Amino acid sequence: MAKVGGIQQKQRPLNMQKLIPFEQAIVRKYPEQVVLVTTRSREGKANVMTAGWSTIASEEPPMFVLGIADEAYTLELIRQTSQFVVAFPSEQMAEQALFAGSHSGRDRDKPAEANIGLQDGVAVKAPLIRDAVANFECTLVQMLKPGDCHLVIGQVVAAHVNTVAGLHRLYTLAKGHVLGGVRQAQP
Repeated sequence: MAKVGGIQQKQRPLNMQKLIPFEQAIVRKYPEQVVLVTTRSREGKANVMTAGWSTIASEEPPMFVLGIADEAYTLELIRQTSQFVVAFPSEQMAEQALFAGSHSGRDRDKPAEANIGLQDGVAVKAPLIRDAVANFECTLVQMLKPGDCHLVIGQVVAAHVNTVAGLHRLYTLAKGHVLGGVRQAQP
């Protein structure tokens, strides 16, 4: 045992990493954020899709990047309109997020069927999600296809937060679409 900062510490092996297949290692990524992406067709039909692959791409100007599959109706609508909203769903929206991520908006009205309340934004035609913790209105900057899905980069042109204090975000907690909240550790 070694003494670090006055505390006895157990010696650790020099090599703490072992090589395993990607499919086994990637399950260590959880919890992972989940977002809802809203779009609106040229004809005015609203759509919502659940996305697990999202992150901030830039702070100045503020941008998000989303990973969206080729066949997604959402990708088609973003191509048509160059607009979308990234919404951080509240943990109470787990069933709605599962529905939005497992059905296509091409042939159904997902917001109505999943009882997802929408409201108009201020900068883009894609709707905000009323019960989300936060909504970010975006305009398309660029699309790339480095692998099997598109990376959609959008610049935030307006941001909104829910007026209800204390809402917690929804996360994917484990493989198999296990959804729930995550709490910050208290010091």
